[in-house]
Amino acid sequence: MRYIFLLTLLCCALPLSAAQLTRDYQFQALRSQQVTDLSHLEGHVSALMFFEPECPWCIKQANVLKQLHQNCNQPIQPVALGVNGDNLALKRALFRLNFPFEAYRAPPTLLKEMGGIPATPILLLLNAEGELIKGYRGFIDEQELKTQLCHPS
Repeated sequence: MRYIFLLTLLCCALPLSAAQLTRDYQFQALRSQQVTDLSHLEGHVSALMFFEPECPWCIKQANVLKQLHQNCNQPIQPVALGVNGDNLALKRALFRLNFPFEAYRAPPTLLKEMGGIPATPILLLLNAEGELIKGYRGFIDEQELKTQLCHPS
């Protein structure tokens, strides 16, 4: 069943090209409330993590992304995308995540085009060209993410 869901997630996410993810959506920053696109991520390997309030696995995934950011031999840009909560609830969840990187409210249009977010965490991994490498649902350990994102020097 998990594999069927992952296949569905990937099929829904694959049509979202790099330009769509980084340029065609407007993201509201959770810390500053400014609205922006993610075009500044182009040229960087990125890990977009969807999180929600009251998600203990999101805390664990955020810790793995922090470790990956430190331990990968190339720069990785983690980004948190909040769902299923108002701004206050998402800010509180972000505080519990102890996530020092960029954090935004996921735009409703993106969620709709992905077919929704049934559970968190969900990760979308983008290469330096902004192309979707892989999508995951559920907690993913650091070694798996290193395999996908960190390339030998």
